[in-house]
Amino acid sequence: MSGQSMYNFAIDARRAEEFPHLKDTVYVDHAGATLYSRSQIDAVHKDLSNTLYGNPHSLNASSKLATDTIDQIRYRLLKFFNTTPEEYSLVFTSGCTASLKIVADGFTFSSGVSPDKNSAGVFCYLDDSHTSTQGMRETVSSRASDVICLDDQELQTSLTATGGEAPTVTTASSSTSSSSSSVDPVFPRSLVAFPAQSNFSGRKYPLQWVQQIQNQGLVLPGRSKNSTEEWYVLLDTAAYASTTRLDLSDVTPDFVTVSFYKIFGYPTGLGALLVSKRAWSTLHKTYFGGGTVAMSTARERIHAFRLALHDRFEDGTPPYLSIISLRHGLDTVQRLAGGMEKVSRHVFAVARYFYSSLKNLRHGNGQPLALIYGEGDFTSPSGQGGLVTFNLQRADGKFIGYAEVDKFAQLHDVHLRTGCFCNIGACQRYLKLSSKVIKENFAAGHVCGDNMDLIDGQPTGAVRISFGYMSTLSDARVCLRFIADTFLDKPAEIPLFSFPEWYVQRSSEVESTGSLTSPGNAEMKTKREEVAQNGTVKNDLTHVTNGDLQHQDAVTGPSVSETCSESTRRVTDIYLYPLKSCGAFRTSEWEMGTKGLLYDREWILVSDTGVTIGQKREPRICLLCPEINLSTRKLILSFPGASPFELPLDQEQDFDAVASFCTNKVCGDRVNTFDCGDAVSDWLSYVFHTPGIRLLRPQSDDTRRSKLKDKTADGQAGSEEEKPRLSMANESQLLVLSRASVRELQNKMADVVDVDDAQDTRLPTAPANIGEDNLIMRFRGNLVIDGGKAFEEDTWAS
Repeated sequence: MSGQSMYNFAIDARRAEEFPHLKDTVYVDHAGATLYSRSQIDAVHKDLSNTLYGNPHSLNASSKLATDTIDQIRYRLLKFFNTTPEEYSLVFTSGCTASLKIVADGFTFSSGVSPDKNSAGVFCYLDDSHTSTQGMRETVSSRASDVICLDDQELQTSLTATGGEAPTVTTASSSTSSSSSSVDPVFPRSLVAFPAQSNFSGRKYPLQWVQQIQNQGLVLPGRSKNSTEEWYVLLDTAAYASTTRLDLSDVTPDFVTVSFYKIFGYPTGLGALLVSKRAWSTLHKTYFGGGTVAMSTARERIHAFRLALHDRFEDGTPPYLSIISLRHGLDTVQRLAGGMEKVSRHVFAVARYFYSSLKNLRHGNGQPLALIYGEGDFTSPSGQGGLVTFNLQRADGKFIGYAEVDKFAQLHDVHLRTGCFCNIGACQRYLKLSSKVIKENFAAGHVCGDNMDLIDGQPTGAVRISFGYMSTLSDARVCLRFIADTFLDKPAEIPLFSFPEWYVQRSSEVESTGSLTSPGNAEMKTKREEVAQNGTVKNDLTHVTNGDLQHQDAVTGPSVSETCSESTRRVTDIYLYPLKSCGAFRTSEWEMGTKGLLYDREWILVSDTGVTIGQKREPRICLLCPEINLSTRKLILSFPGASPFELPLDQEQDFDAVASFCTNKVCGDRVNTFDCGDAVSDWLSYVFHTPGIRLLRPQSDDTRRSKLKDKTADGQAGSEEEKPRLSMANESQLLVLSRASVRELQNKMADVVDVDDAQDTRLPTAPANIGEDNLIMRFRGNLVIDGGKAFEEDTWAS
C-alpha cells in the first residue's frame, strides 16, 4: 500500500480548528501521551455541565445514572476491542501499570488452594518490556518457581522446541471451598508477559505467539516439559493500542493492559485490565475496599467478594467522571480520524516518511547522521508502529548526546522524548549496555531520567520521535529540518512527500492548513532574532564596591582586540539577569554575594498553576528588561508599550508575605520562595495578556546549593554545606563566555551555505549573518572575556 493511500489528508484540513494548542508547536511524543481535541473537551464540558452524575455506590437517581453510563461505556470499550462481556471482563484501573500490578499480586502459579512453590509454574517476560512489566518479577518471585527474562529469539526458540505439541491439561475447578483440594488435581500455571509493540523501537511482535504459548507452552533451558502445565499470556498493549486496532476476536490473550490517555489524550490516570474468561479463576484477591465486597463483618475476618470480576477488583469509588468522559474520546477517534484502522495507516505513513528521510541524511564524508534502532524497515504497518528511535553521530562517528538534541529541539518548539523510555531491556539490547555497564553508570551518578547522556563517549539513552492520529507531514518535516540544520556538517535537502495530484491542486487549502511546513516556527525565530538585536542590553546604573570581582571597564568593538591576545585575557562585559530567563542588565562593575553576582537570577516568573515560565514556554519574556538601582533600592521592570514598574529590593523585610510563602521547583530543586504581591502580578499579567502570572523570589534562608560534579568552590569534593550556594541559576554561580570562542563559532556558521528549497520555500532558514555582540547575548553569560584561544575555557578548573 502506498504512502499516498495511507496518509489521511483530512487531518491537515481540521488540525488548526481541532488542535489549536499545537499552534507554532511540533508535538512528537505521542507514544508518551497523545493529544485531546477541542471538540472532545467541549463535549466533555457540555456533558458534565448539563448532566448530574452521582457516586455510583449510592442509590439515588444521579448515582444510578452514573452506574448505567459506566456500564454502557464498559460495553462500548469491549466492542471497541471487538469482544464481548461473555469473553472478557474489563476492570477499570488507574493505568497500564496498575493493571500489571493486579496480575502480579493476584496470579496463582498453581491450581492448589495452598500451592507449594516447588509445584508452581514460572513467570517469563520479554526483555523489551516496560519497566512496569519488569517490576512484576519482584512480586511474583515468592510464588513462582522461577523468573526468566527472554529476548525475542530465545522466546521463539522456546516455542519451536515444543514441536507444536499441546499439553494435556485438566481444567481447574472454579470452586474455592476447602474440600476442593482433595478432589481437584494440582498442576502448575505459568505466565508469559510481552508487549504487543515495543515502546522503544516501535516493533510489533507476532501476535500469533499468544495462541502458540497458550496451546504449546515454552520449553525453557534446564526445565523439563510438564504435560499438565497451563500457560497464560499477558499482553501489554499500552503502545500498540494507541495507534493500532486491537482485535480480541482474532487474538485472545488471557490478560490485556491498556492506558486510555495514549489512545484518546483525555482523561489521564485511567486504564483497564481485560481478563479473558479462561483466566478468571487464576486471579486471587486478598485486599478488599469499598464496593468490592457483597458482605463483611468488622469484628470477624469474614467477607465475601462480589460475583462479577470487575466488581471484585475495582476497589473504592471509581473515577466515574473520567470513565464517563471516555465516550467522547471514542466518538472523537471515529469522527476525526475515521477509526483505528485509518489511524494505524496514517501514523505509519508519517513515520515511514520521517524514517526514510532521516536514514538518508549523511555528513560530507558519507557518515550517516543517525543510527536508527530496530529490526524493521517500515515495509508494513503490521510490523512497525509510528515511532522512530535513534542517536545522532558527528562526521567522525562520535555520538551526540540525547540531552543536546533535546535542548535544540526545545529551541525549535519540537516536543520529543529522550532517554530509555522506561524500557531498560530494549535500551540494553540496542545500545549494547551490559548489566555491568549499567551498574558502573549508576555508580558514576547516572539515573533514569537525568541528562547524563554520554559516559565514556557511549550513549546512555536515545531520542524517540513518535506520531499520533493528528500528526501531519509538516511535523515530520520540521523535525527533519531542525535535525539536519543543527547537526549535519553540510547543507541538506529534505525530500518532499509524494502528494497525489488531486491534493496538490488544492494549493490554497494546503497553504491555509500548513500541511507542508510550519510557518509559525519561522515567525517565532525571526522574533527571537529581533529581540536579541534590540531588546536585551541596558545602560549602567549605580555601582558598588567590587568585592572579590576585579574591576574592568566595559569595552566593546575594536579596542578590545587591541588590548587582548592569546596570552592576555580581559573581562569586557558584566551581565546580570535579575529575572531568570528575562532580559540582561549590563554594568561595568558589580558586587559578589554569597550566591554569585548580587541579585543575579534572583526572581522568577510562574504561571497561575505555579509552573516556572521560561523563554521556551513564553518567548516574549526576553522583552522584559530589568534594571537595578542600588541608590533607591529598586528593581525596575520595563516592557515595550507599557509604563515601567518599580519593586523594592528589600521586599522580604518590608512586605508582609507570610501568607504567600511557597515552594517552587528550579532544575529539579525545591526552592523556598515568597510571592512578590498582587501589584506586580497585575502588571505582568497586563503586559503579557496572560492572567495569573506571579513573581517569586527565594527566601533569604533558602539553602539551595550547586550539584555540579558535587564539588566545592575550590574544585574539591566536600560536604553539602561546603558547596556553593545558588539563587535561581541552573547549575553554578557564574557563567563565563569567551569572545574568541564566539568568533570561532561565527566562522563556522559563515562556512555553512543556506540551501533554498525550491519545493518548499516557507521552511525557516538560518540567518545569514549574526554579529558578535548579537551572538553573545544569545548565550546569556555573566562574565564576557576576550583574549586567549577559542574554547580554552572548557578546560579551566577555576
